[in-house]
Amino acid sequence: MYLVTTETIDDTAQAVRMALETSPPRASEALRIAFGFAERFDRATPSERASMVRLRPASTSDPGYDALLAALVEHLCARAGITTPDWVDDQDRFVEPWWFVSGLRGLHASALVQSPISFARHGVFICDGALSYA
Repeated sequence: MYLVTTETIDDTAQAVRMALETSPPRASEALRIAFGFAERFDRATPSERASMVRLRPASTSDPGYDALLAALVEHLCARAGITTPDWVDDQDRFVEPWWFVSGLRGLHASALVQSPISFARHGVFICDGALSYA
């Protein structure tokens, strides 16, 4: 298990990449790491938040996860009322064909409706509750 205790989106991207590079890849762990960034971001101060997302993260080696991290940062910045970094608009931060994170065809319609606009814009579709944490 790859626990992320550091605070930047680049640290998160590197931990996601490590989870994906295991044999077999640990996709569910990679998702927990990615979405766990939201909790760390929410607990940070406004000035810490800006520094957590300022620098473009390294690639996770998976276009879907790269798009997911960009969408997550865009969503969190909008929600916090801080400027979204320019790197979220880089061409390699969008995924095509669209990625339905759940992987369950039966949930595609729900994900289309429930995904925040920042996720849909990046081609990543999530179901309600994906950004929740206990």
